Parts: sequence; structure tokens; C-alpha cells
Amino acid sequence: MSTQPIEDSHYDEPLFPMPPLTEQALRVAVRSLDLSAAVRFEEEFHRAWQEAMQTDSTVPMHTFLHRWGVFVALRRYPERARRLHELEAAVAEGPSVEDARHASAEIGKLLDAARREVAA
Repeated sequence: MSTQPIEDSHYDEPLFPMPPLTEQALRVAVRSLDLSAAVRFEEEFHRAWQEAMQTDSTVPMHTFLHRWGVFVALRRYPERARRLHELEAAVAEGPSVEDARHASAEIGKLLDAARREVAA
């Protein structure tokens, strides 16, 4: 399994434009990317909503939207999603700690790129 570093560029064309960080737009995007993740999205949405109501704070909803925005940003590029899956497997099954560290560092780069997309 290859753990060559990524370049700081787009892997390929996105499946769709980055949606706005709204509950409805992210729901549609997550559903189109991964049906099992859509179930988690709904569960986490309801927990975040309840926490926001109980604490009288918008922070739980902002955190929820940001987290799922990063999820979408990571997976809306098929090659990036494929590479993320490959790297996650390398971390879990790597032949050495050093290989796992290299794969983890590359996952960090993918997360940084996704966070930049969300912030844009």
C-alpha cells in the first residue's frame, strides 16, 4: 500500500460544488456521498439540536455544521476520498509505527485542505 505524500492540489473534479454550511445542504450532500453516514448525520444533528436548546447556545450547531462540512469536503473529490480510505487502512494495518505515522501525517494534510475549503 502506497503512502506517498499528497501534493497540495486538487486530485480531480469534485462530484458537486462545496455546499453551504447549512443543515439541509449538508444533509443532501452527505446522503449523496454515503448512506450510512447519513444515518450518523441525522443522529448527530438531533443531539446537537438538543444540546443547543438545553444550553441556549448556538455552539453545538456550529460545531456540528463544521464537522459535517469537513466530511463533505474530504469526500466530494473521488480521488481524495479513495486516498483517505487508503491512508486510514495504512494507519490501522501498517507494517510499522513509522508507516502509520507517515499515513497519519498525510491524513492531517487532507484534513487541512478540507478545513480550508469549509472556511472559504
